[in-house]
Amino acid sequence: MDTSNSHGIVNVPPSLSYFCVYNPSLGGIDDSQGDQILYYTSKRTVPMDVKIRQVGLAQGLYELFSIAAPYCRVFSPTKPCENVHTQKNRLAFYEPEPDYWIHISIELGYVKKVTKDKEGKPKTTIDYLDSNLHDSGVKRMLELGYEMYRIFNGPFEYTVRTAGIKTLKNKLEEFFANWVFEWDFEKTELTKTVDGILYMPLSDSAESQIMSFINQVQSDYEFISDMFVIWQNKLVYRGNGAIPVNNVRGIWRHLVSYIAERDEHDREIENSRKSKEAEKASTFMSFTRNISGSNLFSYFSSSTTPKVSPSTSPTNSTSYNPSFQPLEPNGSSSLLSPSTQIFIPGPSNFLLGPTNLHGPDEDIQPVKVYLSKNSSGSSIRTVNHQHDVKHDVDESDIEEYYLVAYKQNALTLVFFIPLNPLEGSAKIQEMVFYRSFHNYLSSQSEEIIKILNENHEKTKKLGRTDIDKEYRYLFFNKMTLAVKSSLYPFSSNGSLISSSKGLTITSEMAHALCELHEDLERYPQLTEIYTRSSTNFWIVGKRSEGRVLYIVVPKKEASLAEVEDDVRRITAIYFSGNNIF
Repeated sequence: MDTSNSHGIVNVPPSLSYFCVYNPSLGGIDDSQGDQILYYTSKRTVPMDVKIRQVGLAQGLYELFSIAAPYCRVFSPTKPCENVHTQKNRLAFYEPEPDYWIHISIELGYVKKVTKDKEGKPKTTIDYLDSNLHDSGVKRMLELGYEMYRIFNGPFEYTVRTAGIKTLKNKLEEFFANWVFEWDFEKTELTKTVDGILYMPLSDSAESQIMSFINQVQSDYEFISDMFVIWQNKLVYRGNGAIPVNNVRGIWRHLVSYIAERDEHDREIENSRKSKEAEKASTFMSFTRNISGSNLFSYFSSSTTPKVSPSTSPTNSTSYNPSFQPLEPNGSSSLLSPSTQIFIPGPSNFLLGPTNLHGPDEDIQPVKVYLSKNSSGSSIRTVNHQHDVKHDVDESDIEEYYLVAYKQNALTLVFFIPLNPLEGSAKIQEMVFYRSFHNYLSSQSEEIIKILNENHEKTKKLGRTDIDKEYRYLFFNKMTLAVKSSLYPFSSNGSLISSSKGLTITSEMAHALCELHEDLERYPQLTEIYTRSSTNFWIVGKRSEGRVLYIVVPKKEASLAEVEDDVRRITAIYFSGNNIF
């Protein structure tokens, strides 16, 4: 959104110019060049010849700076060109699979000023804000897009081999049509670039009881090959290690949005219930004050008599179709008899699974995911640019699962059911299984909820609140993708919101953090960087054995030696033994 002030200065944020997925090998000759474009979207209507020219320019720039120009290797001997900066645009390229490219063009934000020249005539100047858009943040957006797409749709080449080009185009359209336009290019801060998983640490006793519960579930339902346990949006248990950590992150991120949606729906239902109870109580009090022999008949015959019926129930604002569940009567204070209970919309406990346990089998739409069998690597890329080697997608490395998620209070249980053997695949198509599974989980999970709640309370008491208030930090473990941050507190849906307590991260601080991160990534031999801003706050980046810690020290008058003492104190907490949290 454009913003302006009283001084005639207009600020325009960065925005999407166009986004596309293409494969040059699919359009070799002039008449078929358009065939290489598998998906394209832009903020404006663009004819096909312009799309072809844009894709051709992208290929030319990549070849110029990465392959055809040896002098460019001086700056990046092992990495290909991933970003091109122009005066008005930022172009980014990402090849997640051999010959399949994800390409984006972003219109830079700018500041437009109206001034006067030497003769006093109005003069308009435009300053494009190239430095406000960080390459690392844009790169992570493209990687995340592919990561999420691959989990829920399979690799591009896998789809072409098994279902054809047309199916791939349809899947790309369904996935990216809305997803691309949700990107906020103004907020490419460090917390989005360093994209990790929120874990909840467990005490030894809690971990033992959770594992006992998991083993019992998988013993009773042998076709369930793996499980996740999530508590208040934090990952408690990430499975037996067979699922690659990138896939774990993608599924966790996907489920957090479902959990937030369900929590919002539940809050609406609870607020509606309280509102109806208040309305009934108010009606009853008014009735007892005004009722008399003379107006009794007129009261009941009045057209304004409050009524409660299913038609006054709140509508469902979420994407699923809820079942109907009765509200429990509130004892003797209720004005309604059991035969006139209020029915309001309410979903089943399954986040992924049937929305109505009393529906037919045809209403079940199982969610399928495509995961890699290789659990040792954290990267899902299949292109090795260092040696210019491209590996074909190995279909035998892809494992297909059905995903079922069950939520009770703050607990979410996630189940992975392989397509083969067929026992589990058949059961999740039957409503009778979900009814039985619901009864089983609702009775078994009560004790787990109690254990996790107690563990959560103990964790809060042990929290380092003094450091959280005095400093701002972000910790990231590249091996487990675990992240812990006090830069911004996390909201209920796992996203980050501005802080109202302690030090506030300004736009200048956020910008400096991103620049420091990019420097650490650019020079892997560095283990720590100290930098001081123009407003005299300190920002530190420290790296050790796959773990990195970023710290904002808001002590303007502190010397480098004093800041180093502060950093040593903080790293003693986060880098000592297994105490990474």
